[in-house]
Amino acid sequence: MKILLLSALLLVTTLPSFAKDHSSHYIVGTFSSTGELSDGTYANCYGGGCTSYNASHNVSYIRTNSGMYAVEAPVSVGLTMLGAMVSNGNAPTVHKQWFMDQLHEGDKVLFAAKCNKHNNCQFWLPNPDKIGKEISTVGYYRADNAGTNTTTLCGKGKLRPEIEAQVCPTGSAPSTANTDREQ
Repeated sequence: MKILLLSALLLVTTLPSFAKDHSSHYIVGTFSSTGELSDGTYANCYGGGCTSYNASHNVSYIRTNSGMYAVEAPVSVGLTMLGAMVSNGNAPTVHKQWFMDQLHEGDKVLFAAKCNKHNNCQFWLPNPDKIGKEISTVGYYRADNAGTNTTTLCGKGKLRPEIEAQVCPTGSAPSTANTDREQ
């Protein structure tokens, strides 16, 4: 049952990636670096022996004028399903090696991204090994001008004056601020 659910989930998440060509939505980014994300530790026991291992995969960081995109290595659906079948579902998602693993800081990258309200994204990149084909994967986006909580209490009289002076725009300090608070 677990294998059927895993297969259905992988099929549903990968089918939309084959739906269309995203080249009209491509943007240019600059490759920044490659990191490694942990997929956790797995253990399998058969008979009297157990084996455990750590799993991880690469994530590539792409800088644009508006922020940083983190693009995870694509998933090998076949190897992931095979691993799940031979381990009763206790196996990591298998990620492929791909062209992003060979890039150097400053290299240009074409990609299209569709991100949800939490900035989790679906990515499409032209495949340099198969002209006219795209690689689909996931990741996230972090804007350079991300929102912060520093101004939420400005002008409310709840912050100490020295703190308000550091985080609030000029002119938002309340005129009746209590200045004898403990510091």
